[in-house]
Amino acid sequence: MRYKTITIADANLFAREMTDDPSKRTLDYAVQFASTNMRPASTPGSGNEVELDVSAIELLADDIQGKIDAIRRKSKKASELEALEGEVCGDIHRALIGVPLEILDDSGFWRYVAIRYFSDFILFREESALAKGNIGTYFSAQSGAESIPLRLFIRAQSMLDSRGGYDLASSVDKGTDFWRSHIVRVRTGRAKELAQAFAKMQSVDPMKTDLLRKVARRLNRQWSNVVLFDYDYKKATQLMKDIRKSVD
Repeated sequence: MRYKTITIADANLFAREMTDDPSKRTLDYAVQFASTNMRPASTPGSGNEVELDVSAIELLADDIQGKIDAIRRKSKKASELEALEGEVCGDIHRALIGVPLEILDDSGFWRYVAIRYFSDFILFREESALAKGNIGTYFSAQSGAESIPLRLFIRAQSMLDSRGGYDLASSVDKGTDFWRSHIVRVRTGRAKELAQAFAKMQSVDPMKTDLLRKVARRLNRQWSNVVLFDYDYKKATQLMKDIRKSVD
């Protein structure tokens, strides 16, 4: 299957242009840049007979853009941007769930997606990084915790429930640090039952930052002694309760 990628050098070039030239911070320029700098790739042994269908992500990007424009028309608040991430992460997962794993594992693919479809989202969401000149980390896709479309995909995947819903993905109020630091960046995010038990606890009885970090550190140490991937939701819930009780 054929698909499009962006090199890390070109992603960094795009980030520098966004930093240095505000006139280029437009959807039209992002589309032009992605088209000009994209590199074709194909999954191993698949040949070049089929092009990856990205129509679902194109439609979603248009829908997200409408939501961003609506927020811009009001006085922007961080809580609205966090809520928007929770609202759309399930949609991103649905749009990309059928993409072959080899493509989802290619950071070049995520760089293309970030620039072509999510550049305005990223620039809007990470205005402080843009002002500091380090917006590049959000386009490079070197870390799933920083690449916005990738981290939202991972977040939704870890919260997908048995009914096909993503309610937990938007359940944590003011949860940017929770998702980024304690789910996406660490092994917990790949242990679905454990990640969901952690998210449920934080959504029902939120921990303040210091306590949350203590719980997360204790949980991360558990990985050296126990295969937490094997825990079902009941065992994972009890583990989270025990850890919280031990550090609270």
